[in-house]
Amino acid sequence: MLAYTHGTWLLLLLLLVAGACARPETAHTTDPATLGEESSPHPHAHPHPHPQPHHHHRAHPHAPLEEDEQGTAIPAPILTADHVGIGETTTATSLAETQSVSDPGSVTDTTSTSTSHSTSTTSTTSPAPLPPATPEQPEYLKHCFYAEEQLCSHTFDGRAEITEGQGSTVAQSEAQNRGGQGNGQCQCREHPARPNSWYCCNISQLTMISSCSNISKWTNLHVRNMTVEDMDLSNPIFRSLQSLAVTDGNITRLVNAFPRLSALKCLNISNNNISEIHSRAVKDVPHLEFFGMSNNNLSLVPHRNQNKNITLDISGNMRMLCTPLNEIIYTESINFLNPKHSYCQYNATHTWFQSTDKVSVEQLENRKRCVTNCPVIPNYGSCNCTLENIMIIQDNQSKPQCHVDCSNLGLVELPQRLPDNTFMLNITNNKITSLGDYFQTNPTYHNINRLLADNNLISSIYEFEGTKFIETFQRIYMRNNSLGKIPEYILNNALMDSGLGRRIYLAGNKLQCDCNTAKTLQNWLKERSSDIPDYMEIRCRNLPQRVIELQEAKLCQSPPDWTDYIYYLIAAEVILLLALITKVTYDYWVFKTAGYLPWPASKMPKLPCDWLCES
Repeated sequence: MLAYTHGTWLLLLLLLVAGACARPETAHTTDPATLGEESSPHPHAHPHPHPQPHHHHRAHPHAPLEEDEQGTAIPAPILTADHVGIGETTTATSLAETQSVSDPGSVTDTTSTSTSHSTSTTSTTSPAPLPPATPEQPEYLKHCFYAEEQLCSHTFDGRAEITEGQGSTVAQSEAQNRGGQGNGQCQCREHPARPNSWYCCNISQLTMISSCSNISKWTNLHVRNMTVEDMDLSNPIFRSLQSLAVTDGNITRLVNAFPRLSALKCLNISNNNISEIHSRAVKDVPHLEFFGMSNNNLSLVPHRNQNKNITLDISGNMRMLCTPLNEIIYTESINFLNPKHSYCQYNATHTWFQSTDKVSVEQLENRKRCVTNCPVIPNYGSCNCTLENIMIIQDNQSKPQCHVDCSNLGLVELPQRLPDNTFMLNITNNKITSLGDYFQTNPTYHNINRLLADNNLISSIYEFEGTKFIETFQRIYMRNNSLGKIPEYILNNALMDSGLGRRIYLAGNKLQCDCNTAKTLQNWLKERSSDIPDYMEIRCRNLPQRVIELQEAKLCQSPPDWTDYIYYLIAAEVILLLALITKVTYDYWVFKTAGYLPWPASKMPKLPCDWLCES
C-alpha cells in the first residue's frame, strides 16, 4: 500500500514536469504570426517581419513613451498591452510563466521589468489631461505662444523617477522624444497641441536649449524660469522663431542683438528682473508686432524698427525714465498696453509736471495728442498747444491740461474742434462776435476750465446758460468786449460757492445802463466784488459813467404825464363837492326861516308839477 502511494505521487510529479516542458512549444504554435518573431532570441530580429499597423503616440510632456521616433519598439523581456492584443493576453502570460520555470534566477528581474513596463504603459495610454482652451487672444497676440505653467511642473518633476526605472535604453528613447541628443542636457519638449512649438523649463545655460535637435524647425518657444547672468540674443536657437517668450526667470542683461531680418513677431521677456537690454537688440527685427517687457528693472526701451506699429508693455518697470520714453512716443507709432498704470520717472525740472515722482504713460500719450490734434484754421493759421501744470499723485492722476492758444489770428468764430481734454482756451485779440453753441453741443469744449477771450467783439455770454462749462469753470476773461448786459441770474448760481475760488473778469465792457442797472446790477456787483475783481472798470455805453457810479435818483426819473396831476384833480373835486353841499344846506335854511327861495330857484321856469300843485 505504501509503495502504491509513493508511485502515485511520483507519476503525478512526472506529468507536471512533462506538461511544463511542453507548454512553451504550445505557446509558440498557438499564434505564430503574432508571437513567433517576438520570442526569437536573435538580437537583430525585427518585431514585425511584415508591414503591420502599430500604435505610435506623439511624445507627451506628462509621460514617457514605449517607442522611439521611428516607431521601433523598445526590446523588453515581456510583452505589454501595446504589443499584445486583447485575445493574446493568455499567451503573453504563458511566456512569462515559461521564463519563470526555466530560469528561476530571473524571477526578480522579470517582476521588476513587468512593473516598469506596466507603469510605462499606463502613463502612455492615460496621459494627464490638458488644461482647458483659453479664450481668443487679442489681435496683437495672434502670433504669440505661451505654454501652460502646469506643463513644466508635471513633465519635468516626474522625469527622473521614470527614467531610473526603465534603464538606459528607455532613457535614450525618452531623450530623443524630448528633442535631445541623448546627453541629458536638453530641457525642452514639444507642446502637445501646437505643432513646432516647444517649451523649456528651469534653464541655467543656453546649452540646455541648443543641445536639443531640430532647432531650425522650431517656430515658437517659451522658456520658463531661466536663471542666467547674460542672455545672448544672437544665439542661433532664436533664428527661426516667430514667437519667443522668456518669462518668470532671473536674468540680468540681454546682450547682443537678434539676427538681421529675424522672423520674430512676438517677443515677451516679462518677469525676469532684467536691468539692461542692448540698444540694438530688436533694431533689425522688421516684423515685430508685440514686445512685452513688463515687471523688470528697465530704465530704457531699446530701439525698435522705425515706422512700425508695435504693441509695447512696459508696466511694472519702476525705473523707467520719462524723457527718452516721451521721445519714443513722439517719434514712433507705438500702442502701449495698460498705459494708465504704466509709470515712468521724470526730471522734476520739467515744466509740464510738478509735485510727484511718477507719471503714467497715459499722460505722455495725452501730451502727444494735445500737440498733434492742435487746431489748424484755414486762412487764419495754426493754434499753439502745450500740456502744462499737471498735478499727478501716484495712481490718482488728474486729467491732462491741454492749453490751446489761438490768440492773435484774426478769428471771427471759435475753432471747430479742440484736442481732447482741453483745459485752457485762449482766443484773445481776435474778432469773434459770438460764442455760438460750441459750449453746449461740441464735446471738445466740455472740459475747458479757463477761457481767455479778451479783446474781441463778443456781445453776449447768455450762451453759457445750462452748459457744463459754467458749472466747472475756474476763470473767465471777457475784458474789452461788446457785452450789453450781464446775466446776473446765470452767474449768481455759478458764483454761489465762494470756496471754489472762481473769478470773472469783465473790465472794459460798456453796458446799456438804465434804471434797472442802477437799482439791481450795481448792488449785485458790490456783493460779488471778490468774484469779479475788476467790477469797478465796467462802464456804460450810453452814459459817461462807470456802472458803480450810477445814481438811482437821476437814472430812475420819468417825463411829465397827466397821471402826475391825478391827486390834484381828486382834491378839486372834493372841494367842489363840499361847496355844493354847503350852498344847498344854506338855501334850505333860508327857505325855512324867511319863506322865500334862493334867487336861482325863483328864476327857474315852472314845471308841470308846479301847476298841478297850485290848482
